[in-house]
Amino acid sequence: MNCAAPTDFGLSWPDFCQRGGATDVHADGWGLVYYANNGLRQFHDIEAASTSPLAQFLGQQNIQASNVLAHIRYATSGQVDLANVHPFCREMWALNWSFCHNGQIPLFDDHPDTWLGNIPGDRMYYPVGTTDSEKAFCAILNSLRAEFTGSMPSLPVLHDRIRALCDEIIEYDPQGTILNFLLACGPHALWVYSYPGRRPGSSTWNGLHYTVRSRSTCLGDEDYAVTVSIPGNSTNGCEKSSFPNGSANDKTSRSRQICIVATTPLTNDEEWIELKPRELILFDEGLPHVSPRELFRVEMQGHGLDNNGKVLTKARLEEDMRQYEFHKEFYVGGGI
Repeated sequence: MNCAAPTDFGLSWPDFCQRGGATDVHADGWGLVYYANNGLRQFHDIEAASTSPLAQFLGQQNIQASNVLAHIRYATSGQVDLANVHPFCREMWALNWSFCHNGQIPLFDDHPDTWLGNIPGDRMYYPVGTTDSEKAFCAILNSLRAEFTGSMPSLPVLHDRIRALCDEIIEYDPQGTILNFLLACGPHALWVYSYPGRRPGSSTWNGLHYTVRSRSTCLGDEDYAVTVSIPGNSTNGCEKSSFPNGSANDKTSRSRQICIVATTPLTNDEEWIELKPRELILFDEGLPHVSPRELFRVEMQGHGLDNNGKVLTKARLEEDMRQYEFHKEFYVGGGI
């Protein structure tokens, strides 16, 4: 879940948990991480989410966040063990990165020490568990860390680099690879990638779907209303979203924008869009961004990679814009 304002996801949590062993086969553990400014809260359990006391406890809490990753596991690689429960988390460039994956990655099952990319570097990240997913996550971070040593990449550059690494992973076994993942890098940015898409009737060949909303909705399993924290509100700081489709145009409604990404559509009264094969989307403030123009706009709004200069300097926007034939003047008057 990626939102424009802190959102109380507790009311949608019961339905998510039911899919962890009750209404679905994903009963081999569950995990949840959410960002609190630059910090990260993590919860993992090997018990099925539908029966986990920890999951029930979280459902009773008033937790609000703008960037949330949750995963229910169906063990296809690696045994049922706490070290194998997604999402996996690492620090890079003084930022918290989180990753969860659905599918199978033969490259890292067959060659767990594979180095991605053509730029050599020190291997800084190692898997704690035995899943192909965590091995892929560590390999992606190792490659990015080796390539960007002076300044952090801008979002368009990072987009293209992640896509290239995904192509390399898939190239090893295009028929056997299932690469659906969520990758968060800080409190704003959520990258979503899908390959090769869903195959109807299969329990493992799944794709990814997303919906953007600014209103209440109805789940297939249980009814619920998403509550969104609206800055400046009195009372308890939360208000139920009740905008009809297509009305999120002013600043207030935009602050209520919410994007939900899931393996399969979770609701029955709104449009869910399936990611295309090999499509990589950045979600920021509850909205999808793909083109360099959109990604540079997110950068100019201050939601690119930023560690306050602790490790690497910020992205060299003007240099990257020239590479993509954009200039800052393009955004003058655009509210940036």
